[in-house]
Amino acid sequence: MLYTFYGVIAPNTQHPSEIAMPDYPHLTATGQLDRQFIEARLFPLCDTLRNGDSADGRLSGLALYSLFYEPSLLTRTSFERAMGLLGGQIYHTEDASQFFPVSNASHMDNVIKILASMRIDVVVLRSSAPGVVERAEFADALTVINGGSADDHPTQALADLYTLQRELGGIDGANVAVVGRLEHRNVNALLRGLALFENISVTLIPVSGGADPDVLAHCRQRGMCVNIESDVEALQSADAIYLNAPRTLAHVQLLRSRGALNFRIDSDFMAALKPHCVIMDPMQRSGDFSVEVDDDRLAFYRQSENALVMRMAILADMFDRG
Repeated sequence: MLYTFYGVIAPNTQHPSEIAMPDYPHLTATGQLDRQFIEARLFPLCDTLRNGDSADGRLSGLALYSLFYEPSLLTRTSFERAMGLLGGQIYHTEDASQFFPVSNASHMDNVIKILASMRIDVVVLRSSAPGVVERAEFADALTVINGGSADDHPTQALADLYTLQRELGGIDGANVAVVGRLEHRNVNALLRGLALFENISVTLIPVSGGADPDVLAHCRQRGMCVNIESDVEALQSADAIYLNAPRTLAHVQLLRSRGALNFRIDSDFMAALKPHCVIMDPMQRSGDFSVEVDDDRLAFYRQSENALVMRMAILADMFDRG
C-alpha cells in the first residue's frame, strides 16, 4: 500500500516499534511513495477520472477539511474541487491560525480529534511548524494528507510526476532542470519523486538558496545524476524545465535589484530548447519569472489540471469502497 505510517514520535510516547498499524490511510511524506503503486494504480486512475468515468458520487457522504496555516491557491482549491467532483463535502477556514491555534505540535492531537468528532473524514493540512503534520498523523483519528510542510509536499510531487508522464510519454531517462528557489518543499518533493525512476538527470540552477543536502544525497544514492549550474544555457539539454518562484514579490524585486533574477522566457529562449521540452511551474504566476511568449510547451495550466486530477485519484484511492 502507498499509505503507510511514517510519523515522528513525540517525546514520552511509545517507541515506533511498539506502535500498532494506523486505523486510517495517511499521506504525509514523499518518502512513502512507491513507483509500482504510482504507475499501476494512481496514473491509470487519473486517466479514468480525467475522462469523467466513475467520478460523480464516488465519495458521497464523506467530508474533507482544509486546515491551512499558510496561504494556498492551487493546493487548497484543487483538493476542494477534487472532493466536490467526487461527490464529497468540503469545509475550511480562511486562516487556520485564527481558529485552530497551535503553539506546539502536541496541540495538533486536540485539533484533529475535534474535527474527527464532527464526522470529518480527511484533513488536508498545511503547516511549516516542526512536527505538526506528523503529530496530526500520529493522532490517527482521521485521514491526514500533507498539503505542504516545511520541507515536503507529496501530492505536488505526484501531480508533477503525472505531468511529466503525460508531457514526455514517460519519466525514465528524462533530463529535468529546476530553476529558482531550490530550498523549498516543492523542489524537495519533486527530487524525491524523480529518484523513484531510472536514469534521471537533474540540472539545478539556483536563484536563491541551495537544494537540501540530504535530499541530494538521497537522490545520488539512488543513481540520479545531479549537476548544479549557474548559466541558463544548461537548460538547452533539458526535456523539462521546472520553475520554482522566490518566496514573495518583494523577494523577486530584491533579487532583480541584485541582478540575480534576469530569467526571461521569450521567443529566443524557447527556440534554443529541445522541440519537445516542456516548461512547468507549480505556483500561480506572480511576476516572478518573465514569460513573454505564447508556446504550447508552456504547460502551466495543464499542470494545474493534472494536479486536480491527481488529487481526485488520491482521494478516490484512499476511500475506495470497492
